[in-house]
Amino acid sequence: MASAASLSQTYHKRLEEVLETCSPADVPSYKSRLSRRWFAERVGCAVNTLTTSTLLRNTLTRWEKAHSLRIIRHLPKDDCVTNVISFKRRKDSTIMRVPIRIEKAIFVLPTLIWWDGIDEWVADYVRHLIVKDKWKTSSVEETVKVLRMYRRFQRAHRVPHAQVNDDFLLAWQNLKKAQKTSIRRCNYCISVVHDFYKWADASGRLSHHVQTRSMHDYDHLPDGYVFPISGKQIDIRLPNGQVYVKWVSGLLDTGVHSSYGSRRTPTPKQVVRLLNEAKKKGRNSARNLLMLVVALETGARVSEIIQLKVGQFPSPDNLGRYIGKDPDPYLEVEVERKNQGKGRLRINNALVLKIVAFIYGDNQRLTILRTKQQGNQSADHCVFLSENGKGITADSVTRIAGELFESAGIDRANIHRLRARYITNVIEVLLDRIAEQGVTVNRSEAWEQQILVMAVELMGHSHPMSLQPYLNEILQRRLTKDNRISTRTEEEIDSAFAEMTEQLASQIFEVSELARANQLMLAGQREEAIELLSGFVEKIRAVEVA
Repeated sequence: MASAASLSQTYHKRLEEVLETCSPADVPSYKSRLSRRWFAERVGCAVNTLTTSTLLRNTLTRWEKAHSLRIIRHLPKDDCVTNVISFKRRKDSTIMRVPIRIEKAIFVLPTLIWWDGIDEWVADYVRHLIVKDKWKTSSVEETVKVLRMYRRFQRAHRVPHAQVNDDFLLAWQNLKKAQKTSIRRCNYCISVVHDFYKWADASGRLSHHVQTRSMHDYDHLPDGYVFPISGKQIDIRLPNGQVYVKWVSGLLDTGVHSSYGSRRTPTPKQVVRLLNEAKKKGRNSARNLLMLVVALETGARVSEIIQLKVGQFPSPDNLGRYIGKDPDPYLEVEVERKNQGKGRLRINNALVLKIVAFIYGDNQRLTILRTKQQGNQSADHCVFLSENGKGITADSVTRIAGELFESAGIDRANIHRLRARYITNVIEVLLDRIAEQGVTVNRSEAWEQQILVMAVELMGHSHPMSLQPYLNEILQRRLTKDNRISTRTEEEIDSAFAEMTEQLASQIFEVSELARANQLMLAGQREEAIELLSGFVEKIRAVEVA
């Protein structure tokens, strides 16, 4: 964790680079002062950091004085006939009522304007609401006010519209709640943003980004497709008795639980109970258990788990790099990310051994290959097969996992939440390191962003902003009154996962000392195999004596 002094030096270096390359004419100004927000966005720090840091403040002030700034205060009036809008640059944003002529009619559009120009998506949405849907200008203005709050949050984190998902909206929702915004107001704000993205999807600016109808009504989407922005169908009854269907945001808060809490993350004890339930004898129990473990230990989505191919993993006679004295920490495999193109999934070496043992040693999987694929195992075969010999589908994985969660007595959770368990554990470990150092922290944007970036690097995939809700929830538990991270007790630490890993290695997939020694010998590491077998013999003798 970087100290405040080193972080200040980093920001100062970035500020000097910005000042060397920019022209005063390119910087928005307000009341004879250059916009601090403009500089903060390029330096990557909070706006108030430019003021509270003496080094940054003095550097920026000297640069301002060195340049004779002339700020234009008077501009021509708006021209509703030509539809040309004249406006001066603002410190942040403003909402202007702009008259425009369409054919013979004049419409007044509440237009959101930032320091760098008109917000085009919001402007087009406003025109649609007023011209097409016949909304009143006053009603649209309230919508634009909400969109301004949301867009300010979105612009600050540099997340383009195409990358906005439920996790990002959830982070904004949690910020509103932290500001003591009522549940009713939070729901209204989320609904406004959800309707905005429904319009963007319908107008072709986005593609299959927001769910607005049942899955069976989408003809060309792959099985298990997950919409970045979820939706749920509700029935609305009008005063005249008529009922119509509307798709609303899946993040609306009922008032009983927070949105984050309603998406329950299983506790370590619940995870162990779940895995014990999965490893009970039954058809394809090893497959079902391993799918859960992959989700838990890599943070993979279901759509990524079912993509895993045999050819992405080493064969049994090529495992030396994963079980030697200096094993590789993880294996990276390429997967197609949800609406984000190709990405890489990190799999730790212990899990690599489990997957290889499953591919080449699970009797039920081998039986499926013999009966459906004539016993041939090719590199493009899926790791996880269905009974028909083809790769298992996302819907089947979700259904099987749901039944296991239900049998284990874990409600309001599914395999998707094991990803949340993984993310939570990654952030907890990072905070443990800070707690060990006794570092005093503050809830600044720069500090939190640094934690999120570190977590992303460990995970190998995820936008930092999508992890913000998890960090907020953990900090609420662990941040003390004197701004230190509390140390977790042994009960709170996910030691259950380490014990579970050992159980999986020895009991579930039967990767015993003998199997491990065999893998060492196949890898050409005879000395390590002899050492392991010698210890195994000593254990047998000890049991005989007892």
